[in-house]
Amino acid sequence: MKRQILMRFMTIITVTVLLVIGILSFVTYNYYYVTATDVLKRHANASAVLFANSGLAYDFQDSEATIHDVLDSYAYTDAEIEVLDAKGIPRYSSTGFVSKRNMTKQEVTRLLSGGTITKRYDDPTTGEHLLEVTEPIVSFGQTTGALRYTTSLAKIDQRVIEICLAILLLGVVIWGLAYIYSSRLVSSIVRPIQEVIGASDQIAKQHYDVKVNEEYTFELGELARTINYMGQQIKQQETLKDEFISGISHELRTPLTSIKGWSETLLAEPERLPEEASLGMGIIHSETERLISLVEQLLDFSKLETSRLVLYRQEVNLTEVIETVTAQLRQKLEEKNIRIIRKLPAQVVGLYDENRLKQVFLNLLDNAIRFSPVDGEITIRLVRSERVLFLSFSDEGPGIPKNHLRHVTEKFYQVQKGKGGTGLGLAICRELVEAHEGKLFIDNQPEGGAIATILLPVTKA
Repeated sequence: MKRQILMRFMTIITVTVLLVIGILSFVTYNYYYVTATDVLKRHANASAVLFANSGLAYDFQDSEATIHDVLDSYAYTDAEIEVLDAKGIPRYSSTGFVSKRNMTKQEVTRLLSGGTITKRYDDPTTGEHLLEVTEPIVSFGQTTGALRYTTSLAKIDQRVIEICLAILLLGVVIWGLAYIYSSRLVSSIVRPIQEVIGASDQIAKQHYDVKVNEEYTFELGELARTINYMGQQIKQQETLKDEFISGISHELRTPLTSIKGWSETLLAEPERLPEEASLGMGIIHSETERLISLVEQLLDFSKLETSRLVLYRQEVNLTEVIETVTAQLRQKLEEKNIRIIRKLPAQVVGLYDENRLKQVFLNLLDNAIRFSPVDGEITIRLVRSERVLFLSFSDEGPGIPKNHLRHVTEKFYQVQKGKGGTGLGLAICRELVEAHEGKLFIDNQPEGGAIATILLPVTKA
């Protein structure tokens, strides 16, 4: 953003400086050349009037000495004077050298009508830049000849170049100073905005202790104070939420444990219960199991939110953990007649938190069972490279709609709303895997069904 703003500032400044340099150079150019031309024209005009009154402009038969004496009185600094006849042919010169630069028919026509001819050109032989003013000699209303003044513009050219270079140098200095000032100005504007953006990004990532400098002036200061206040309020609300979840989870756990214990006790002797009571106790037991699972998820979520989750790493054989998880869910597998295809090495050992990884595997396998069709297959594949472990659970179910795929590991997100659950299962799995410095990916298979892939770093015992 800083670069874009600075480029726009400097574009405007550059165009302005170039315009000023162009205008000043144009004014300088015109001033020197137009002034030189006007001065020479006035001198030529006055000289032509005096020359006409001298009586020398009728037959051009006077001696060259006489003509030279007269021309000396009409001299102009560093200029050559030539006397031309009515046909535009040079007759005399103040230098004694008569040039062969005859006038064209158009120029002669103009002279005869009383017009002054002015032109600047480069001498083809010397390359010198020259100014030439030809003034008609009019006597008794008739043009009898002309005076042609030719002077070098070398000094004026040099002066104009020096001034233009000075203007250009001044423009470069002004541009440089403007760049430095604009860079600092843009930094003073962009820096607080970037700080606010950074703080907002950190707050979005649940880092609520980030503070923005409130010493900025005007609207930026107000924005900074608003961002800080917002962070404090969100932190306060998050703290209240976490405390509530943690408290209510602990409060629910005790009565649920008691209910579960008594239901198991009564179900242990079904012959002592009437048939309906036995059915009811079975429902109470299963629902209690579900509520305990929900409470455990809420507790885990609370720990993850408040960064109170601690991993207890020990030497673990992941193959054995997967076999244990499969055994725990055997009843669910048998109910739907689902076959497990294991592609596992005999032993994969590393330093991990066994209980937390077992929790992840149980959740992923349970999801695969839930969405698998009857008589389906679930494939568990474990591959180890030098640095990374690849573990995947793939099923033959309908898969996950594409618009839900990128959200399924977000907290409280549910693909099928109103079907029970908290939407925390996969979110907790992702957090637990990332706590092991790993990654969890949920995707669909090309041939159908969903696949959950875990990448874990190899941590040797």
